[in-house]
Amino acid sequence: MSNSAERIFGYDLIKTIAIIMIVFYHLGGIDYGSIELGHFYLPNFNKFFSAFCAAGVPLFFMVNGALVIHKNMHWKQLLHKAFHLLFLLVFWKFVLQYLISNRLFGIQDNMVHFWFLGTLSIVYSVSIVLHKYSHLRYFFLIFLLFFPFLYNFFWDIFLFLSPSFDSFKITHTGFFTLYAIPYYYLGDHLRDHQICSYYSLGLILLGLILVNFEVVAMSNHYQTIYDGVNSSFPTLGALTISVGTFVLLKNVCFNDGILRNIVSFVGQNTMGTYIFHVFFIVLLRQFSSSFISNLNYFSAFSISVIIILFTALISSIIRHSRVAFLLTLSSKS
Repeated sequence: MSNSAERIFGYDLIKTIAIIMIVFYHLGGIDYGSIELGHFYLPNFNKFFSAFCAAGVPLFFMVNGALVIHKNMHWKQLLHKAFHLLFLLVFWKFVLQYLISNRLFGIQDNMVHFWFLGTLSIVYSVSIVLHKYSHLRYFFLIFLLFFPFLYNFFWDIFLFLSPSFDSFKITHTGFFTLYAIPYYYLGDHLRDHQICSYYSLGLILLGLILVNFEVVAMSNHYQTIYDGVNSSFPTLGALTISVGTFVLLKNVCFNDGILRNIVSFVGQNTMGTYIFHVFFIVLLRQFSSSFISNLNYFSAFSISVIIILFTALISSIIRHSRVAFLLTLSSKS
C-alpha cells in the first residue's frame, strides 16, 4: 500500500475497491449455504459473487508494483521500505492484538491479517535481486506462474473429476506467499498498457468462474464450504479478476468533486485502514455478534464502508501528526 507524493486517481480507486473487498470479506456474516451429506455443492448467489474479494490483496500488490518498480529505487531504499514494513507489522500487532484486544478487552484474536506487511517486505527485498538480474527475474516469474498458479489449477481440475480421491494435504499452496511477486511485477507491466474494456470485463467474468470452479471442486472434496477468497490468491481465478480490474480502473478519472475526494481520501489511507479494520470487526463480533452473524450484501457492504471511513479518519490523523512514521513509509523510502 505504497504512498506516493503524486496521486494517481485510478490507483486510489483500485485501492478503495480493494480495501472494500478485504473488509467485506473479513467482516463475514454472509450466508454461503451448506453442504449436505451425499449432495453436490454449488455456490449460491452470495458465494459466487464473493469471489470478487479474491482480488482484494492481489490488487494492492499490483498497485505497489505500478508505483515503485519504474522509479528504479536504490537497493538501500527498497531495503529501508522492507524493514519499515516489518517494524509496522511488529508494532501494530503488539499494540492492537496484545495490548488492546487481549489485555484491555480480554478478546483473544490472532489478527493474522498482518501477514500482508511481512509479504510486501519480502517482495521489496526479493525485488532488489530480481531487478538487477533480468534473466533471473524472468525465470523466477515463469516458475511462479507454474508453481503455484498452474499447480493449483491442476488440483482444481483433478479434484473436481475425482472428489473422493484421498489426497494429501498440500493440494493447494501459496509457496510461502511468493505468489505476490507476479502480481507486483504485473502491476508495473500493465501500468502503461491498455486493454479493451470488454476484454477486461471478460477477464473478470472468467476469474469469477475459475474461482467458483475451485470452490466447487474443493468444497465437494473436503465436504466443507471452501474459503474461495484468501485461499484463492495464488490461483488463475484471482489473477484474471485482478488483471481485469486493474486495467479497467487504472486510468479512470472522476469529475465529481465529492466522490473524487472520498476515493482519494480512502486511497491515501488504505495502510491505516488495513491495519486497524480487523480490530473493529473483532469488537463488533464481541459485543454485537447477533447483529453481524446473518448479514445480507447491502448491510455487510454498509458496515464495511463505515469501518473503512472511520479507520481512514484515524489513519489520516496519525499520518498528519508527529508519529506519522507509524503508518507511512518515510520519505527516505
